[in-house]
Amino acid sequence: MTTERRMTVVSDVRVPMRDGVGLATDLYLPDDGRRHPCLIQRTPYDKNQPGIVNGALDVASAVRRGYAVVVQDCRGRFASEGAFVPFASEGADGADTIAWAAGQDWCDGVVGTFGRSYSGYAQWQAALHEPPALKAMAPMFSGTDPASDWFASETVFEWGFAMMWGFRQLAPDLLARAAWPVSRDDYLALVAGFDAVLTEQGPDSTVGIDAVAPFLAGWMGRNQPSTGSAPGGRQVTVPSMLVGGWFDIFLRGTLSAWASGERVGTDQALLVGPWPHGGPMSGTYPEAGFGPMASSDAIGLSGRQLDWFDRWLRGIEPSAPAPRVTWFHTGENAWRTADRWPPVHRELRYALGSGRLTAWEDAADGELTLSFDENTPVPTIGGQTFLPGLEVAANAGPRDQGELIGRADVGCFRGDELTAPVDVIGEVVVNARIRSELAAVSLMARLVEELPGGEHMLVCEGAGRSDAHGTVRVALGTASIRFAAGSRITLLLSCTSSPRFRRWVTAQPPAAPRAGEITVLTGTGSFLTLPIAE
Repeated sequence: MTTERRMTVVSDVRVPMRDGVGLATDLYLPDDGRRHPCLIQRTPYDKNQPGIVNGALDVASAVRRGYAVVVQDCRGRFASEGAFVPFASEGADGADTIAWAAGQDWCDGVVGTFGRSYSGYAQWQAALHEPPALKAMAPMFSGTDPASDWFASETVFEWGFAMMWGFRQLAPDLLARAAWPVSRDDYLALVAGFDAVLTEQGPDSTVGIDAVAPFLAGWMGRNQPSTGSAPGGRQVTVPSMLVGGWFDIFLRGTLSAWASGERVGTDQALLVGPWPHGGPMSGTYPEAGFGPMASSDAIGLSGRQLDWFDRWLRGIEPSAPAPRVTWFHTGENAWRTADRWPPVHRELRYALGSGRLTAWEDAADGELTLSFDENTPVPTIGGQTFLPGLEVAANAGPRDQGELIGRADVGCFRGDELTAPVDVIGEVVVNARIRSELAAVSLMARLVEELPGGEHMLVCEGAGRSDAHGTVRVALGTASIRFAAGSRITLLLSCTSSPRFRRWVTAQPPAAPRAGEITVLTGTGSFLTLPIAE
């Protein structure tokens, strides 16, 4: 029997933090006069936006299930008091909010947290402060460390994300609260020309950064954002349901958090779908789709999170043991389950040959010349991105890389036509030896499925930087894909991928754009490693 519950909404409650700052908070309460467990989401993106409120978990469903729900603007954002410094206050403010909620007459004293992206990060930070009432979490599309999980693909700065997030997501409210130190017209003009800023093609690509989003300048200089983390090297041990997406820019952070929890024995669940960071979680992209079972609705994502909270906040065990790991296997276009991640696999190495991925035993030493021109960098096309079109995944996911094939600044290594399907599940890595007159040259690698019809569909992309010995390790990220019989496993290499990464081939911008070439030393010293499912 379904219990009918009416919902009471209380807007803009001021929740006091330990320093007296009041954070604007909305309450969604079962209208039955009873005490209920509480679920909290803290966001920097405006608690009055329905897409933000319900972006990770359907609030009405939670209230019907018997939860009180709290949604709060982070410090210095929208209706909340104080000054917003990205990442700095979420631990203490989250712990204070959890303690406040646990003491209200509509709460039974136990709390869970939920939310995606920055709201997921805020959960990790609050958990480090070990608030006694916090019994479970469900961080989605996030990570625990902004320096490694958000801003750096290995050693290469995530330029596109930082610029897009700072200019588009954070700046408008920050400027409005500061009485527009930059005029609205100047800001709108900057946004209108954002593509030129993003691709660093303007006369001064950094114009306005200090005024619009001053924290960006520090991040570009590789200064790690301050997190305000609890001291003492604590590990999060709160039961956590982690949700990620194969095309989410923060997938690395999600899986890193999972691995950390496994090391300390945290009760965890992991669910990864074929989803990007923004937009509806449908598993459908402009140039590809993964079928009707690929969506978050098909897998019942809200219900699965509520089941998780039922278990840890209310002591309701599932009728059947739930798998610890659930993920969508693209190509097969089906959900899989296991009790561990990554699943058992064997490593398959392809040596980089002359335009080919060759069997290890057939590898021969050689060279491939790869040009670059910082005036016309290789474009970013899909993948794990956070770029304009974010809301509809217009430049994310499995897009066709066909326009890159044949460019002098893109090296293409084609595998043999597959006679049977090949399942790749786990982290994809490229190791390469290069020779260059420049120090610390960047190298971008794209894993591609070359289909019989000629499409070159991106699977994953990553970046690395050469060391003093000319060796580069590029972690392309984690994938789960069935390469179809008749297709080819293909690898693309380049020195640039703009605007996801900066168009400069070295860490620091030069005085003027450069053109040149590097040499990739082929043979067993340069190879692609794939995790092949057993």
